[in-house]
Amino acid sequence: MNVKAHLQKAERNKEFLLGHLMKILDKCPDWATIVAFYSALHFVEAFLKKNHGLDFKGHEERHIFMSQHLREVFSAYYRLYDLGFESRYKSIKDAPSYDEAKSAVRHDLDDVEKFVMSRI
Repeated sequence: MNVKAHLQKAERNKEFLLGHLMKILDKCPDWATIVAFYSALHFVEAFLKKNHGLDFKGHEERHIFMSQHLREVFSAYYRLYDLGFESRYKSIKDAPSYDEAKSAVRHDLDDVEKFVMSRI
């Protein structure tokens, strides 16, 4: 995907998250964290493509690069990754709480988006 396509996907995910999932966050904090993560992923992919010519196919490669070169935003991004992972692969009782999901969306996703949009 190119930079524009990644940004469109990031924004589409974010719009769905804020317009729908946040309204029912008490019922589905797990889905909110999944969509928040994928919004962040596409923001980051747009940044990596535009500023470094990179297009990672897997999470691990992206994590390594970000932990070394994008330290200022890596913790917010990785928190979203971790919450999304827990939501996708663990039981419902292990899913993020309402407060964790709200914080992830309001702070971590916002931090990732601001970082990317101020640099592309």
